[in-house]
Amino acid sequence: MNPRYVAVATDGTLYVTEAGIGGDEDLSPPQEEVEEVVGSPAAEALEAATPTEGEGDEGPPLTRGYTGQVTAVTPDGAQSVIAEGLPSYSFGAGPAGIALGEGVIWVANSGAAVEVGIDPLENENSVVSIDVATGEVALLSELGSFEEANNPDGTDINPNLYGMDLGADGLLYVADAGGNTVYQVDPTTGEFALLGVVPGPVAPGGAATDAAATPAAEAALQSVPTGVHVGTDGNVYVATLGGDVPGAAAVLIAQADGTFVEAATGLTWAVDVALGPDGALYVSQLTSGFEGEQPAPGSVVRIGADGDAEPVLEDLPFPHGIDFDADGNLYVVANSTSFGPPAGPGQVWRCEGVIDATTSTVSSTTAAAVEAVRPA
Repeated sequence: MNPRYVAVATDGTLYVTEAGIGGDEDLSPPQEEVEEVVGSPAAEALEAATPTEGEGDEGPPLTRGYTGQVTAVTPDGAQSVIAEGLPSYSFGAGPAGIALGEGVIWVANSGAAVEVGIDPLENENSVVSIDVATGEVALLSELGSFEEANNPDGTDINPNLYGMDLGADGLLYVADAGGNTVYQVDPTTGEFALLGVVPGPVAPGGAATDAAATPAAEAALQSVPTGVHVGTDGNVYVATLGGDVPGAAAVLIAQADGTFVEAATGLTWAVDVALGPDGALYVSQLTSGFEGEQPAPGSVVRIGADGDAEPVLEDLPFPHGIDFDADGNLYVVANSTSFGPPAGPGQVWRCEGVIDATTSTVSSTTAAAVEAVRPA
């Protein structure tokens, strides 16, 4: 149900966060406000692909509730929901970033209550801990109110937690896609600190994207940090969506002083990043654009030594989170954003031989290097 990120445990078990499908609370009255929520790749995808008046049928009703969950998939393919009842908005907000500990997983829940102007759901815009054995969910740290009270980036106030990873220093690194910030959270105490504000994208050609004249244009030029990955090299990598500017998405490296340096640029709709066993950066791109009648497929690219993005997997339906297992196989979440007519169940793909492979294409006719691991 709208899967977002995947983490592979040392025993080969996959843990997949699912944003869910909303719930029983109807958000139709503030529909215009909901559709303008900025900071969630899924919400932006929804807005970009939703027909405007006179262009087609209205989209599905907008709701919220507690259909978010976390699914485990064992190496033999057995699938089970290990935690449910997490906050969910039907347009794509819910459980997102995930990090693994000893007998516990941490999940960052996104949300849209502040932007919409309603009270948040329980555990919305918060990091929760989940006991793997019992499925018990406990609040670790609520971050949304910090964005609401302080607005670190000085733009719209819109907390929306997204990607997350556990660092070698024992701290969780959490991206706020709506707030354009990255936080450090202590997984033992729940205490948190703002690491830094993620700078806005640079448009292709090198022109900085300063504040625009209209709120919509300004929103399109925000960084929107999505995926977070702490590499074996110790770097904290942050993927940015880059707003609606083609080629403005990037991968940045967070610095201890709260600044960020570029690791890769020229990307589009980047939603996750991982350092592969070969030492190269891999980036998932949700889509290459919404210009046609249907959203264009997404991809996973490898960042070469020259900084260029080399396609590794193409023609992916809304790919999202990525991770590698101990054998170097790449796992990719797909069908991560479903709205309007059902786009099919969310999926995780296991992609074998990616480290040494040339470009692979996921289609009905070429899938030799890609194996489905059952819908999630």
